[in-house]
Amino acid sequence: MTINKRAVRSIKKNISFYIISTILTVLICILIVAPMSTGHNMTKVIDKFVDDYKAEDAEFVTYNPISDDDMAKLENDYNVIMEYSRYKDIEIDTGDLEGSTIRVFDMPEKLNLCNVRDGHMPESGEVLLTQNFADAHDIKVGDTVNVGEYSYKVSAFATKADYIYMLEKLSGYVEKDKFAVMVACHDDYDKIDADETAYYSIRYNRDNSKEVRAKLNDDYVIASYLAAATNTRISMPVNEGDAVTNIATMYAPVMFIIVLALIVMVLGRNIRNEQYLLGTFIALGFSKKQVVRHYMRFGMLPGIVGSVIGIIAAIPVTKAISYFYIEYDFEKLEYTVTYDIASILIALILPTVIYCLAIAVQAARLLRKSPVDLLRNTGKDSRAIGIMKNSHAKTQAKMRIRSVLGHPGRSIVTAIGVCVAAFCIMAGLIMKDSLDSLMHDGLTSSVKYNYLYRLNSLGEGTPDEGEALFQNYYEVDGNTVQLSTQGIDEGSKYFPDKTDTGEKMDLDKYYLTSAAAETYGVKTGDEFTFCNIADLKEHKVKISGVVTDNTHCYLYTSRENATELAGVDSDVYNCIISDDKLELDKDLVASETSMAVSADTMENIMGPMNAIIIGIEVLGIVLGVFVLYLVINMIVSEMGTNISVMKVLGFSRREITNRVLNVNHILVCIGFLIGIPAAYAFVKVGYADTIENYGMLLAPVLKVKAVIIGFVLTWITYEISLLLQKRKISRIDMVESLKENNRME
Repeated sequence: MTINKRAVRSIKKNISFYIISTILTVLICILIVAPMSTGHNMTKVIDKFVDDYKAEDAEFVTYNPISDDDMAKLENDYNVIMEYSRYKDIEIDTGDLEGSTIRVFDMPEKLNLCNVRDGHMPESGEVLLTQNFADAHDIKVGDTVNVGEYSYKVSAFATKADYIYMLEKLSGYVEKDKFAVMVACHDDYDKIDADETAYYSIRYNRDNSKEVRAKLNDDYVIASYLAAATNTRISMPVNEGDAVTNIATMYAPVMFIIVLALIVMVLGRNIRNEQYLLGTFIALGFSKKQVVRHYMRFGMLPGIVGSVIGIIAAIPVTKAISYFYIEYDFEKLEYTVTYDIASILIALILPTVIYCLAIAVQAARLLRKSPVDLLRNTGKDSRAIGIMKNSHAKTQAKMRIRSVLGHPGRSIVTAIGVCVAAFCIMAGLIMKDSLDSLMHDGLTSSVKYNYLYRLNSLGEGTPDEGEALFQNYYEVDGNTVQLSTQGIDEGSKYFPDKTDTGEKMDLDKYYLTSAAAETYGVKTGDEFTFCNIADLKEHKVKISGVVTDNTHCYLYTSRENATELAGVDSDVYNCIISDDKLELDKDLVASETSMAVSADTMENIMGPMNAIIIGIEVLGIVLGVFVLYLVINMIVSEMGTNISVMKVLGFSRREITNRVLNVNHILVCIGFLIGIPAAYAFVKVGYADTIENYGMLLAPVLKVKAVIIGFVLTWITYEISLLLQKRKISRIDMVESLKENNRME
């Protein structure tokens, strides 16, 4: 019974330590459960939606039309689903919707179905409307919408399975108030007088896509082919789900383990500082098992309480993060938040097990000593006392040096605590600078033009304005990111003329961008294999060098080589590039791409990444405050006798603080310096894989400005922890502390 009462008294005496340990446990449990559950939830939601509403695996256009009978035969022979899809774009130039584009689809029957909410399927004179656009214009179910010269009643809101990410053009970015999808009945659709775009949608029911595509190309000649994996309207939600999962998998376990290890270190030192009590218990007749079980209770408190509270708190956090990601740029989806069971079990079990096990190991190791040695507490402070004994340095300097060098274990724990805070803060800052560099500098690193016009038909020779470019897209086996060939003329001012090693490019050869080389796992001198999207014909070329460009998966070569790969005449082009906006015949231009719009597009895509960065920085500061508080609390507790002696000698509160708390300034600097390369390596390894899903290469950027900001934030975190400890110093009872020290002696 006595030993149990002592446990309660000990917890009350060191209540701040157990509160902070519990809070840290709560935070790391949230950190492991919420991101993992969010990634799991996003993947599950998107996969279910795509499957339930039969999103296409690909869409394509053929030179020869496929009849209904042929389509039915293909479906039967190859176990696929096919549908002829069509839409008409209507640009609104009057009324409340002026400046908007409405894409009206004919009602799908087999593929790319609509998730209908808040209403019913449309009848004559009615349409389905995407909700984000409706919300932006305050349109309600039952309202009448004027689309050009046509008026329709909104029967319901809906999300079309191939327009989860609402893009008018695949190269553009989401404008919720400027672009909408509308779905009408067949008769209403046919009445619309506007240009029509038609294509075939297909969903493969087994791994036979290449076989089916070969058949389609042989019989009907595929003019264009867009797989779902490269269709941003479908793939973007999948990629973002993967990105959250990748980051969670890298960051959360690392922080979880580091903070757990730090708490374990502090718990271990607390036990070691009480070894005289272990000797007392043994002398009083308690068995070693009883003593070990007694001390294991000190690990159960922060472990069990922190884990349970952390898991409970992770529920609303997961809901909030899931809502943010799913609702950020996606169309409205019906979903139920689910949780990653594996991460919940880890958070529930692991902290308590590790805390108790670490305490048990430390206690068992101490109990190998004889009770006499434990009661004597032999060896205590002998190292610290000897250091600087014969030095002529000032007393304050001696105390600082003794505190750091005389207690290496304590100093290591302190440095690790600072390193954790610095790691979190610097990881966020490095990631922000790296993304900024990718979004701004990266776009212009190898592409110098401002406008690109893709033509509806092939041009010959040299255009009257701008510069000719032949661009084509290819597939790389085992990779969802498409390769784009850039067939350029010798002496072009819009593209690089040197590799990343400074070697002049020979356009008779082939060069990959750094993003492509990393994405496809190819290096200089390798034979690179890719295939035509339409006819699946394989091409093999030798890579002669790599061009620095982290944002595009390009293959640079001459226009003659690029056209040969595509199987067209050598003197043709399908794109025009220029510095200035050109007034080209609209009938000739299939699409126009502005580099300014591309930058906005990339920034829009990376929006959720920026949210992650902010979260990491905030988490770094919060974790840093609590971690450093825990460490400094340990230091104050261990130096209780010294503090009491200084009080007896008449030292002021400020003087005591300077001698006790301010001795660790050098450790703050050391911990911060260790945190910088750790954060850099983490960004390089952890985030690189995430960005690679988008066909880009993240090169970590470490700026002096980031180092300064990181150091200031780390130091502020440290000072906050010191401030919180000053009260504890003032509350130390010098009489009780000296009594305890006498008992230890």
